[in-house]
Amino acid sequence: MASGFREELADRLQEYLSTRGITDLERAAVVGGHTVDLLFTADGANTAVLIDTGPRHDQDPARHLRLHHARGDLLIGLPSGGAGAKTGPVTRTIRVPAWRITAGGAVLDPLFT
Repeated sequence: MASGFREELADRLQEYLSTRGITDLERAAVVGGHTVDLLFTADGANTAVLIDTGPRHDQDPARHLRLHHARGDLLIGLPSGGAGAKTGPVTRTIRVPAWRITAGGAVLDPLFT
């Protein structure tokens, strides 16, 4: 997907998180050499957010999903933060499908509770 679309999704997600009182946040944060779309601190814990814009047209959707989840699993426990989010290990990763961000509001709530 075009980086402009990814930026728009990150903007929308950051706006949603700010309505939930999350202000300790980094965009395009590097965690263990991997760039995550957002990194935020809530209740003293860092959460890495991976925006999933879906598989490429020539990629198997099941493989894409497995790789996305595996990438998120690799981030748990790695040091993060310090440039917006609090310094500390990643304690949770969240994969957010693009359609949830474009739908907004209540569709995002279950991912962030």
